[in-house]
Amino acid sequence: MVQLTAEALHLQCEAANKIEAIQLAAHALEKAGYVKSGFLHGMLTREKNVSTYIGAGIAFPHCAKENIDQVIKTGFQVFQFPHGVSWGNGKVAFVVVAVAATANEHIQVLTDIADLLGDEVKTTLLANATNKQEFIEQFTKA
Repeated sequence: MVQLTAEALHLQCEAANKIEAIQLAAHALEKAGYVKSGFLHGMLTREKNVSTYIGAGIAFPHCAKENIDQVIKTGFQVFQFPHGVSWGNGKVAFVVVAVAATANEHIQVLTDIADLLGDEVKTTLLANATNKQEFIEQFTKA
């Protein structure tokens, strides 16, 4: 089970576009000690090849398989964009979950987090949360 901590949560974020959002995410993953400095390149490569927007206002930026060596340890950071951030093709993300995972854990981490999110009503509640406790309670609610 994935546990969201206050340290891994970033509220009231703003970005002009998905590239800025991914840069913010990569920096937070690096600062938290999950990835090496080259991880951003892997995230941008992944996004260029296949969008990480999964629907319901949620995006899961992560690196391309060939850049998995940039991962130090598995972890994630969650970003709230109350005003949304354009993810291209008319898609808008309000919750962005940046994931760093080793090859063996990647899919399981994404699946666990996706199971917690799932619908636009929950995304709206998360986008409108005004403090970390409220966000975490909504995030973990089944």
